[in-house]
Amino acid sequence: MKRITIILLLVFASPWLVKGQTIEMGKNLYEQGDYERAIFVFERVDGTEAQLFLGKSHFAERNYLKSAGILSGIDVSSLEMYQDARYTLALAHFQLKNYAESIEVLNDLILNSSTSPITRSADRLYDEILGFLTPKQRFDTFKSVSDDEIRLDILEFSLGKVDFQTAQSLLDLYESSALSESPLRLNRIKTQLSDSLTYWQRYNPNSGHTAPRGMSYNIGVLLPQFEFEAFEYEIPQHLYYGIQLATEQFNRENADQKAFITYRNTNNGSSNPDAVISDFVFREGVDVIIGPLFSQVAKEYSNLAEKYEVPILLPLANADSLDLYNNYVFQLNPAFATQGKIMAHKALELGYDTLGVIAEARSLGAPAARAFRHEAERLGGYVQYYFEKDFEEFGYDITDYTQFFTTDTLDSVAMVKAVYAPFTGTIAQTLIESMLTDLEAMRSEVAILGSEEWQEVNLEARRLDSTQLHFTRSFDIDTTSSRSREFISEFRIRFQTDPNQFAYIGFDAASIILNQLQIVKNPAYLRDNLKGLNGYNGLSIDVSFNGTHVNEEIKVQRMIRSMGLATEQDSAATSSASDFRRRP
Repeated sequence: MKRITIILLLVFASPWLVKGQTIEMGKNLYEQGDYERAIFVFERVDGTEAQLFLGKSHFAERNYLKSAGILSGIDVSSLEMYQDARYTLALAHFQLKNYAESIEVLNDLILNSSTSPITRSADRLYDEILGFLTPKQRFDTFKSVSDDEIRLDILEFSLGKVDFQTAQSLLDLYESSALSESPLRLNRIKTQLSDSLTYWQRYNPNSGHTAPRGMSYNIGVLLPQFEFEAFEYEIPQHLYYGIQLATEQFNRENADQKAFITYRNTNNGSSNPDAVISDFVFREGVDVIIGPLFSQVAKEYSNLAEKYEVPILLPLANADSLDLYNNYVFQLNPAFATQGKIMAHKALELGYDTLGVIAEARSLGAPAARAFRHEAERLGGYVQYYFEKDFEEFGYDITDYTQFFTTDTLDSVAMVKAVYAPFTGTIAQTLIESMLTDLEAMRSEVAILGSEEWQEVNLEARRLDSTQLHFTRSFDIDTTSSRSREFISEFRIRFQTDPNQFAYIGFDAASIILNQLQIVKNPAYLRDNLKGLNGYNGLSIDVSFNGTHVNEEIKVQRMIRSMGLATEQDSAATSSASDFRRRP
C-alpha cells in the first residue's frame, strides 16, 4: 500500500516538481562523473539548465562537436549560466582545433561579463591558447578572427616566437586589413620589428609554449586481437597493458593535462586502413598512433600517415622499406640495415678487418648483410667473401659457403677473422645449426657476428673453444634495476599478472610520446620533436632518431661462456624479441 501511494504521488505531482527532481538527479550524476547516464537524463528534460548540463556532459565525454552544437544554441538569462556555457563552448572549440572560434568566444566573455572566477579562467585560457599555437596555426587564426584587437593580440604574442619574416608578414597583413586603430600598441610592435638584427637576438621559438589547463591528448592504438588460445595472444595484450599503464601514470602526475587511448583492432577484416585512419583523425581526433604491430600491416598504414598528417610510432615493425619517403612514421625497432651498419662498426673496433658475410637472399637479414659490407668497406675493412644466396635450393645445407670460413693456416683459401651471419625468420635456427656444425667440423676459430637470433646459442656445448660470438639486440630488459622492479610491482597490482617483454615495449612507446607531448605542449610539434629525439633511456630500449625516422640505438652483446648469455654491452641497438621472430 505504501509503494502504491508513492507512485500515485509521483503521477499527480506538479510537472515543475518532477522536472526539478530530474535535473537534480542529472546534476548529481554529472558531479559523480557518470556522464553517460547524466546525458540520458538531460536529453529527456526541457529547459536551459538541462541543455547547459547536457552540453557539459557531452564535453566531459569528449563529444566535443556535439557539445559545441548544444552550447552555442543556448539562450540564457542567468549570468552564471551564461558564463559557464560560453567558457565550456570555448573549451570545446579548442579541443576541436577551432582556435579562432575559441578565442573569439573567450574574448567576448571577458569583455561582456562582470569579473568572476570563470572570466578570470577565460582570461588565462585566452593567453594560454595564444602561447600554444604553432606559427602556421597563428597565421590561420589571425586570418580567421574578425576582431582587430584579437589580431593585434596574436601579433603581439607572436613577437620573439616566430621568425622575423613571419612577424613582419603578420604586421603587414594587420595594417592592410585593420578597420580600427590602436596606435599605441601598433607603434610598440613596429618598434620591435624595426631592427631585424635585434629581433633575431631575442628570437626563441621554444619560449612560452603553453598547454591550456584541461588539455587532453588522444593516443590511437592499432593492435591485432587474437583468440585466447593463440600463441600470439599475449603480444598485443601486454603491449596494450604497457601503453595503458604509461597513460595512467601520466594522468596521475599531471593534474592539468590528461591522455586518453582510442583502440582499433587491425585484425578486423571488415575495416580497411584508410577507413581506420580517417576515423581516428576526423572522428576521434587522435594526435598520434602507436602501432600497427607487424611490418606487412604497418606498411599499409604508414602509407596513410602523411596523407592524414598524423605521426605513427611503430613499436616492433622493423622492415627497411617502411620509412623511405614518409615523414610521419617512426620505428622504435631499428631497421635491419641499421643493425648491419652498427655491427660493422663493432667488427672494426674489435680488430676484425678481414670479413666474411653470409645471408639468406630475400630475407630480412639481406639488407643487414648489404649494409654491413658497405659500412665495413667504408671504414677500411675488407670483405673477403660475400654470400647472399637462396639456401632453400640446397635444403639449407650451406657447407659450400661455410668452407671458406676456416682458420686453418694450411688451407689454400684466404682466411677471415670474423663472419657476419644475420639469419632471420623461421629458418634462422636451421641455418645457425648448420653453420655451427660446419665450423666445428673445420675446427674453425673464426669469430661470429650475428643477429638477435644468435642470442640463445650456447657455445659451451660446441667444440668451438676459442670462438667469439657477438650479436645485436634491440629490446634489452634489466629486471634487477629499480625502475624495472617498480614497473613490475605496479603492473602486477594493476593487471594481476607479470609483465612480459612486450609490456615493457608498450610502456616505453607510450612514455616516449607522452614525454614529448609534455615538452612541446602542442601535438602539431610532435612529429619534428620525435625526429630530433636522442638519448632516451627506456625500460626495454634506448632511442635516438638522430634526425631520421628509424631508431639507431643498437646494443651489441658478447656471449660469455661461463654465464651462457652475454652481459657485456657495447654500442646500442634494437630488434624484435625472441618470441616474435616468426612475425617481423
